[in-house]
Amino acid sequence: MQISEESQPLLSPQQESEFLFSELQPPPLSCNPRILSIFVVAFDTRAGNIVEWKYPENYSLSGVEFKAMPSGAHNVQHDILMFEVHSHFGIAAYIMKQVANVAERGARMKSVGVVCDNFLALCQHEERLVELGHEMVDSPGRYEALIQYMVEWNEGCTEAAPLLMEVKPSTVGSMYDLFKSQGVHIFALWKMLMLRRRVLLHCTPPISRHCSYVLCLAALSYTLFTESVPIFYVTVNDLSVLKMKKSYIACSADTILKTKGSLVYDVYVTGSSVFDSKDNILPVTRGDIIRYNHLCNAVDRDYGTKNTSEVDRMIQNYFVTLTSDMFTTFSNLMAGSRRMESTHLKDIRFHSSDLPFLQTLVDTLGYDVELFQPGCCEQSLDSIFG
Repeated sequence: MQISEESQPLLSPQQESEFLFSELQPPPLSCNPRILSIFVVAFDTRAGNIVEWKYPENYSLSGVEFKAMPSGAHNVQHDILMFEVHSHFGIAAYIMKQVANVAERGARMKSVGVVCDNFLALCQHEERLVELGHEMVDSPGRYEALIQYMVEWNEGCTEAAPLLMEVKPSTVGSMYDLFKSQGVHIFALWKMLMLRRRVLLHCTPPISRHCSYVLCLAALSYTLFTESVPIFYVTVNDLSVLKMKKSYIACSADTILKTKGSLVYDVYVTGSSVFDSKDNILPVTRGDIIRYNHLCNAVDRDYGTKNTSEVDRMIQNYFVTLTSDMFTTFSNLMAGSRRMESTHLKDIRFHSSDLPFLQTLVDTLGYDVELFQPGCCEQSLDSIFG
């Protein structure tokens, strides 16, 4: 849905087409896809969530029992969860099966997961983990197939394989869903990530959708200059860890985290509403509205003629190019006049209402660049960036 805005387009139709469908890709990341550990988390009617089994036995998985099987998991039949494990990253397939077993209270719940060096490697394991999850609820206690999977995977993987920041195949459509659900606030979120803010999304089981949203936001905001690391699903048990992090993107079903405010997050997203740590709606600028309308026009125009993955890529390319052009302009200015004029704003598809954000970004990154000040008439129309 578009937002009324009388300002002139920032791009001509031809420029818009070239911009949206450019082949610019995010910078490659180095990724070691080896599996560090494989495990099974189960729900015990007496002890609660437990790590039923892990390999190797000496690998530390403290806290994973709450991330691989979140609060409210009993309300869904299956789920996919991603999470951080002591500076590494995990993915787990949760499966629930109805059983005629009094000791298990009629339901057997297990999650089968792996831990890897890098979050970009996680998506490669999803399909097999789902299969192993079903095997575990059907035949509890048989772990041979899990060890075999880890050994065969590690034997076949290559060290430090370069991967691009891309949305995994199983989340096709997530970028589009995120864009439509957040509306114009997608640009406010992007700005917060450029400023290295802590972004927390509220979610309820199934968690997989919001883990995909976290990955999408990371893909939209990744640069070599500023990076918000996705840590995916977190719980109240991660409170002390979250307090120490300066920047992250995460999701959680534990609403108690929202009450912690600035101790834990800078931005809190629930549904289509985006709040700051003081529970104020995150403001948008005229520039955000203009950019949103143009991207919305292109997405709506092509949604029926292109497949979903192409629409996802179009949205991602828009933000990647926007980010690249912004930092390229900063770099050129620092090597030259060190002053950003109104013409520079237009070249990178920004508006004078975005100047407070740009000033905060310049200050945050320590760039020696002076921004021009708009005239009083123009300034009076601008939203102030919070």
